[in-house]
Amino acid sequence: MAMATNSMCYYYFSWVLFLSFMLGLMDCCMASHIGLGSRLLASQDQAWISDNGTFAFGFTPIVNIQDRFQLGIWFNELPGDRTVVWSANRLLVHDLEKAQYIFSSLVLSRNFPVTKDAILELDTTGNLVLNDGDTTIWASNSSGAGVELATMSESGNFILYAPNNQPVWQSFLHPSDTLLPNQPLSVSLELTSPKSLQNGGYYSLKMLQQPTSLSLALTYNLPGSYDAANSPKAFANKSYWSGPDISNVTGDVVAVLDEAGSFGIVYGESSNGAVYVYQNDGDYDGLASATNKSTRLTVLRRLILETNGNLRLYRWDNDVNGSRQWVPEWAAVSNPCNIAGICGKGICNLDRSKTKASCTCLPGDSKIGSDGLCSDNSSVNGKCDPRHRNQSSHDYRIASVQQTNYYFPEYSVIANYSDIATVSKCGDACLSNCQCVASVYGLDDEKPYCWVLRSLDFGGFEDPSSTLFVKFMSNRSLTPGSNRGSGDSSEDSETRRTKVVVIPIVLSMTLLIGLLCLLLYYNVHRKRFLKRAVENSLIVCGAPVNFTYRDLQIRTSNFAQLLGTGGFGSVYKGSLGDGTLVAVKKLDRVLPHGEKEFVTEVNTIGSMHHMNLVRLCGYCSEGSNRLLVYEFMKNGSLDKWIFPSYHHRDRVLDWTTRFNIAIATAQGIAYFHEQCRNRIIHCDIKPENILLDENFCPKVSDFGLAKLMGREHSQVVTMVRGTRGYLAPEWVSNRPITVKADVYSYGMLLLEIVGGRRNLDMSGDAEDFFYPGWAFKEMTNGTPLKVADRRLEGAVEEEELMRAMKVAFWCIQDEVFMRPSMGEVVKMLEGSADINTPPMPQTVLELIEEGLDHVYKAMKRDFNQFSSFTINSSTHLSSHATCSYSSMSPR
Repeated sequence: MAMATNSMCYYYFSWVLFLSFMLGLMDCCMASHIGLGSRLLASQDQAWISDNGTFAFGFTPIVNIQDRFQLGIWFNELPGDRTVVWSANRLLVHDLEKAQYIFSSLVLSRNFPVTKDAILELDTTGNLVLNDGDTTIWASNSSGAGVELATMSESGNFILYAPNNQPVWQSFLHPSDTLLPNQPLSVSLELTSPKSLQNGGYYSLKMLQQPTSLSLALTYNLPGSYDAANSPKAFANKSYWSGPDISNVTGDVVAVLDEAGSFGIVYGESSNGAVYVYQNDGDYDGLASATNKSTRLTVLRRLILETNGNLRLYRWDNDVNGSRQWVPEWAAVSNPCNIAGICGKGICNLDRSKTKASCTCLPGDSKIGSDGLCSDNSSVNGKCDPRHRNQSSHDYRIASVQQTNYYFPEYSVIANYSDIATVSKCGDACLSNCQCVASVYGLDDEKPYCWVLRSLDFGGFEDPSSTLFVKFMSNRSLTPGSNRGSGDSSEDSETRRTKVVVIPIVLSMTLLIGLLCLLLYYNVHRKRFLKRAVENSLIVCGAPVNFTYRDLQIRTSNFAQLLGTGGFGSVYKGSLGDGTLVAVKKLDRVLPHGEKEFVTEVNTIGSMHHMNLVRLCGYCSEGSNRLLVYEFMKNGSLDKWIFPSYHHRDRVLDWTTRFNIAIATAQGIAYFHEQCRNRIIHCDIKPENILLDENFCPKVSDFGLAKLMGREHSQVVTMVRGTRGYLAPEWVSNRPITVKADVYSYGMLLLEIVGGRRNLDMSGDAEDFFYPGWAFKEMTNGTPLKVADRRLEGAVEEEELMRAMKVAFWCIQDEVFMRPSMGEVVKMLEGSADINTPPMPQTVLELIEEGLDHVYKAMKRDFNQFSSFTINSSTHLSSHATCSYSSMSPR
């Protein structure tokens, strides 16, 4: 009996121990509902885990530092060292000296660590507090805000909740150096890299606000430990990379990384505007879908501001040659020497691959210690007597660093000389100024300049056209390898007197030879150069960005991906340096007509900016090469979406999208008809020339043969060339062509948007093969739904349908004066203007009176022989403009 009792006690005690262990495990790991009073202990390496185990929040050991921890969030299920994406106890700039004192033998590259005695507690007031002994290291400052619980979400966001699931505090709104998918980076937030002992500064990613615009920028920030008495600034920074500008927007502006791996900026009241900084090829939902989401990530990604100043996107790959690791997908800066401060105050040098950099010290500085840091040549600052002269003419020397330039801000500039005769004079200018520590000599459009600087802060870089001069104390020796091509320009007087005899003779001979060479160059090379420039350069004034042909070869992978072809060349898909997709139009044959088309399109499109017009990003005019660079339209042209096709049977636009496309297209046409400095006739409005972006926002394209018409002119007579089904009657009757010809074409386009078919469709029967005639009859009978796209199955707003049909029939009236302007068309479609019932257009009426059966049979006979027609006027007039559908469209 006693043995049985002892056995039962043993089992009971075992179960108690097991349950206690499990409860403790749940207390430190389960994160669905973290209640008030919950605690984490650094000594037990505890953490709160998200529901599916993707992320963990808690204490994690500092690598290579025994018994030191940081409080952070990391990817929980990944092998190897923990990848921390957020940390509370960040190492601040003013903590640097303290950190060096406490951990003089360690490089603290991420956080100020805590000891194993540290405790994290969500106290009863709702405040999340990190204590290390008796010292409070960090707190969420959420006391009294009604916090009831906390949770570690599957998106990587740690949130403190008040009643009704109202977030009081969340880690997403206090970022450190990493941005996770769906995490917003608003104007008031920034990513910051850890303080680096090597650089003496830190990097940040934030929105820079200009008077009328915003831009996302990478900035190098110098620590604020300057002596205010000797330096004109207490804090300094240098922006070295920026994303696209955002201007004239309302609502919030937020940078975001979406789940598909695209990074960019969303803006507007409903976050419906988007500008990509980098777009992943597999991103189909757009950036706007990334806002206000908190879901489990199917692919793990992180965008991190690294300690070297680069912004890099990583994706977790479970199979990289048999291993699991982070794989870089994109980097903001490809040339590391373009990053300010990457070598501290030293000089950045690229290797032969142009991808890896090494650092050298400035003249007068030397590397000390095993970490390779350079000693600071600060002794050259402020050595002026009360009359602003050097203490002694022999105290300093000047060393030159060939083929080197320097990043410097405006406050560092003492003077800028443009009359420096020789390179060495720029060094002498610094030597003679007691405030100067360095000077930079270079050429700007073959004109010399010399910047005299009072400080060296942001680092140097290789530049074949520049020379850096650095002042250093005479009692300091130049360390071999610390600079390139350095030399002393402050010789003693004896040497100078010796040179006085030799220099005049050498200069006289050099001058004579130079004059002869100059005359030879002027008479031969200069004339040839000017002749080549006149023959091979096409000067385009006020055009967009001028790319070189080599640039576009690289951006299109040597024109590898063909998007389409046209009468004057082919269109290729490309990508700019920031990841923006573009369509590059390459003219195959440079004929007089083709060159005229190029000049017209660059000058016309480049001066026009409207959300419903295709934007011309740039061009290439190099020798015989003529190329245009357009923004890339993801969804192609409108005809692929409104006309049934065997290859695209699933492409059907709903009525709301169609009607919005119709209004927006009219707004774009109205812009270049009525709001441009020069009135423009498009001459070929049709579905193939309406392109759709990723949000199905229409953009009018194809201005290659558009005719600019000054406001003092009301009409222009032109040679005719057009597309069947969209030509206004005045083209055939040889009447003057005005902007109302585009109104007619828009009316025919509007009917095709409504009907989801071509206006002339020989595949139908005699009753409905001519859509305008059939549609007018049903409109007047009060049954407009019969002519709406059958694929919509009646899901149409009848009032909008009737409005669109009335507008279309007013637009295709034969008499020019009866057609509305495009501005009036916009008002009628939007419902802000009344619409009377239009009369039947004369052309439609004549076809009906002739008999549609008779017309149908005649056209059916010729259908296989002629699919399009061209009408060429034989009249030779004094003022010509060619209007046609052009191959210059970015399709």
